[in-house]
Amino acid sequence: MPTITVTLPAPHAGQKEVIQSQARFNVLACGRKSRRFGKTTLGIDRCVTPDVLPYPVGWFSPTYKMLTEVWREAVRLLKPIASRVSASDHRIENIAGGVLEFWSLDNPDVARGRKYRRIVVDEAAMVPALMDAWQYVLRPTLVDYSGDAWFLSTPKGRDGFWQMWQWGQDPQQAEWASWQMPSNVNPRIKQSELDAMRDTMPERAYQQEIEALFLVDGLSVFRGIEAAATAPRQDGPEGGATYVAGVDWALSTDFT
Repeated sequence: MPTITVTLPAPHAGQKEVIQSQARFNVLACGRKSRRFGKTTLGIDRCVTPDVLPYPVGWFSPTYKMLTEVWREAVRLLKPIASRVSASDHRIENIAGGVLEFWSLDNPDVARGRKYRRIVVDEAAMVPALMDAWQYVLRPTLVDYSGDAWFLSTPKGRDGFWQMWQWGQDPQQAEWASWQMPSNVNPRIKQSELDAMRDTMPERAYQQEIEALFLVDGLSVFRGIEAAATAPRQDGPEGGATYVAGVDWALSTDFT
């Protein structure tokens, strides 16, 4: 059988660091803009490594529109090893017997019943109720093959993606690893471009979008909520003071 070569962009130093120190569940917080860290390219690369090529692999995007952009890129890059491509099902079968399927997380339940050797969740911070999608739908898809997962995103406040990133920083969570890679890690981005954006973007927007920092309240219009809603501990009430409390009972899903 002749050798068939798939040509993907060579990983830069930041991507190599991630690949070399990967765990079972991997969380990459990276800056966006321009060609960015190259997280989508890294994600596609993780979908065709020799250890997973003969198996089913799942790619998940927050919306259908975001999915189609990655789909077109994957079809182009993986054409040399594709044995069958279904645009209607967003499915690429390869000559090794494996398959790469693309799903939108507009409705996470569509992936129920699937089984994967690896999954990639792109722009994970933009997935509504990411933690629910992971625990109730995505994590069970990895059971049959003892599969692994990659979560790739620019931060968006301290949400489910941030919680997963925290797991990757916790030595007690041995199956998790996480990295924080600002846009300047990518050598393909000119520093002059980043400097120009720093001069014109709001500081908080630059910190989140370029430096890949997890801001307490993201880029919300309402800031300082955590500080405003947290009072210093007291042993008892102050005499003559009036106290007011507001409580969201959260009776259905997120629990008070």
